[in-house]
Amino acid sequence: MDSVSYKAGFLARMHSPQQMQLLFNHLPDVYFFAKNREGRFVMGNDHFVRQCGATTESDIIGKTDFDFFPLGRAESYVQDDNYVMETGESIIDRVELAPDPGNSINWFITCKVPVYSIGGEIIGLAGTARDITRAGLALRPYTEMRAVLEFVRDNYSRPIEIKELAALVHLSISQFERRFRKVFQISPLKHIMNVRIRAASLRLTASNDTIATIALDCGFYDHSHFTRNFRKIMGVSPKEYRKQYVS
Repeated sequence: MDSVSYKAGFLARMHSPQQMQLLFNHLPDVYFFAKNREGRFVMGNDHFVRQCGATTESDIIGKTDFDFFPLGRAESYVQDDNYVMETGESIIDRVELAPDPGNSINWFITCKVPVYSIGGEIIGLAGTARDITRAGLALRPYTEMRAVLEFVRDNYSRPIEIKELAALVHLSISQFERRFRKVFQISPLKHIMNVRIRAASLRLTASNDTIATIALDCGFYDHSHFTRNFRKIMGVSPKEYRKQYVS
């Protein structure tokens, strides 16, 4: 019997795939979920359930990202889901910014893979996410930049110079920029901008502060500077984003 037959025979005898799912409940800082073709959750480990602000897995079954996350983030997740399910190509080790269960902004490494039926049809996807700042040595290429990520996260409201970030990891500016881009596939300046935009998007949906106040608090020079960059990244103006989410 070949290896494929051994594996198929074992899986066919399993009482329930949830036996494997239980393993994810005991892996620290690993968020596991699965969705059907319509983008509705069909599985989620305990960590992911808490990420959604829910209590038990049954609270998320049959619901979508739009039931738990701000509009901009939900749309981004769905866009990735559709890509995986329409092309059959996986998304592996994508580094992206998102709030953790404590609503702090952190970097996560995400993976999404298509799930196939016995007949070979894509019936959904499964995914995992890991918090870079908590995952430790398993994510060493990323944790080498942990001091930089935390510094930007804690200081995005003020001007940040690249030389400050380079000094944190004891590199020259040119070495730092090359290393950062190699690890995260974006420049340090774009990372800073992404952090500010994500922080601003949370404020827009979670507070009644004016857009001008949010702009200044999140490190932008003025209202127009904020609006221009927000639209470039999120696809809509801050005012439109807030209106869409509230409505």
